Amino acid sequence: MAVTKETITIRKATVADVAVLAELGARTIRQTYGVDFSSEDIDRHVEENFSVIHLNTELLNPEILYLLAIVNQQPCGYAKLRPTSPPSAITGTRPIELVRLYVDLPWIGQGMGAKLMQTALELARSSGFGTCWLRVLENNAPAIAFYRRWGFVEVGSELYPAGEVSVTVLLMARCSA
Repeated sequence: MAVTKETITIRKATVADVAVLAELGARTIRQTYGVDFSSEDIDRHVEENFSVIHLNTELLNPEILYLLAIVNQQPCGYAKLRPTSPPSAITGTRPIELVRLYVDLPWIGQGMGAKLMQTALELARSSGFGTCWLRVLENNAPAIAFYRRWGFVEVGSELYPAGEVSVTVLLMARCSA
């Protein structure tokens, strides 16, 4: 069966999904950044952000929302949203940060990212958030192009700690999330 936006299920993740998110998160972070950062930095990031304990805490926090993308009962991608105090370049009303939007490598190009983004933006809007914003590595041209297609515009940049170094990330925002 071909994968279409109609065959992709997006649902809110729960604590019952913690092991799935931990594994999927670790894998997609390594796929995405494995060539850009040292294995030690990636391992540290995964340990800090995708441990079962850390994810359990986040999943129990009602302000943090994880969306899980599934095709034929197989987890294929996820997104994370959370209300934040944004950098000063983000000037829209009631901001929410799209912290992560990742798709497992075999599923890229099959509508998974679009379905996750559509669901995340609809959820942000229905929850009363007026601005959705994100950070993206300045050299990640495919991600920047994807975000632009969804109406995000560059509003600034900042240095972001990444292991032993700091990298430049673009700040992008979309009003009327």
